[in-house]
Amino acid sequence: MKYNIMIGIAFLVCLFIFLPTVHADDGKMYKVDTETIELMDAPSQDATILGELKKDYKVTIFENSNGWGKTFYNGEQAWIDLHHLSAMDDKQTEQENKQQDTEEQQDETAAAEETNTASTQSAENGQLYRVEAPAVNVRNAPDKNAAIVTQLNNGEKITIFEESYGWGKTYVNNEEGWIALYLLDKDNESAVNNDGSEANETSNSLETEEEIENEESVVTLEQTDDESETEDVESEEDKQEVEAEQSSGNPLSGRHFVIDPGHGGKDPGAVGSEIYEKTLALSTAKKLGDQLRHQGASVTFTREDDTYLSLGERVNISNAANPDAFISLHYNSSEDQDANGVETYYKNESGSQMLAQSVQTSLMNHINLHDRGAKQADFQVLKDNQQTAILIELGFISNLEEQQVIQTDNYQNQASEGIIAGLEDYFS
Repeated sequence: MKYNIMIGIAFLVCLFIFLPTVHADDGKMYKVDTETIELMDAPSQDATILGELKKDYKVTIFENSNGWGKTFYNGEQAWIDLHHLSAMDDKQTEQENKQQDTEEQQDETAAAEETNTASTQSAENGQLYRVEAPAVNVRNAPDKNAAIVTQLNNGEKITIFEESYGWGKTYVNNEEGWIALYLLDKDNESAVNNDGSEANETSNSLETEEEIENEESVVTLEQTDDESETEDVESEEDKQEVEAEQSSGNPLSGRHFVIDPGHGGKDPGAVGSEIYEKTLALSTAKKLGDQLRHQGASVTFTREDDTYLSLGERVNISNAANPDAFISLHYNSSEDQDANGVETYYKNESGSQMLAQSVQTSLMNHINLHDRGAKQADFQVLKDNQQTAILIELGFISNLEEQQVIQTDNYQNQASEGIIAGLEDYFS
């Protein structure tokens, strides 16, 4: 009996001594089988969660304990429930490593070629635009204060691959550049020529011109033969002088407006018996935009289709575009089905108040609805806006009689004419 006990003890000692100990160098590779799996600070479901891994993530397990596997996460010991993992054999691990190396090489090659190929992407990946201003700056970020990469002249073409808050991203001389979209107009031709040169064609012939920069646009004047230096003037005084020249004969010529059709996408706004507010607002906004452009003004829309935008995004578009005025268009609703009429709101700022009063007065001269007046309000699109900003409620969807009027093209055209007249009166 004593002999058997000694043999048993010796066996356990040998087992302890010779049992393979798993070190960091010889851990076993596993792959996550479930959508997510949690990393715990101890081998228990009640332990503290350190993080999580996604499906197909590969993890090395260095020790097993009662169905849990020990690994390391952010330099700390972590435990994973092995029931959510599948072991990978040596052949799989080798194949995974080779595949990863190949993918990394491909990524590096793609990154190296990206700059050279970006400027020659086809029309399927970008929209071709034509410069409509006398000259425009291409900047290294979507910000009017960003560094200038180069300049483009009137009529030149550029391919825009991405849009952000009224700016368009392009590539010039293998460098990323951003242009204010209101200075461009869509071109119906292909994005590039066969050699890829047309879309990003630039000119360096501005060395003999004197520039006066008005925010994102540049008004270019011819110099005499004796003048050879380029001068950038960005002061507010010079901006006003340029705008005065542009507005000769028409107070809206050369002006820039941001038009904000209220609601959109998942936010329908007021809902009438036959129509959504978001639909009426967009329809009216397009009519107003067309009339403004006919008056020589440029327009930036916060949305041009049935897209949802947060109030903050609308304000960001306005602040980035730095327009002469921001105009948000809405249609009203009330539990009182007899409520009717048009009203214009402004933020607590004298310029916005004057514009609101001018537009409200003019609207009443063009449409036959009740005058609810101009009022101050703290709507986010007004109070957070750095520009002169107004919000117009163009009638009540909840009033069945008024709803029949406001959804007609005739009413929306007349309302747009009224807004235009109010803008002309304010800017004259």
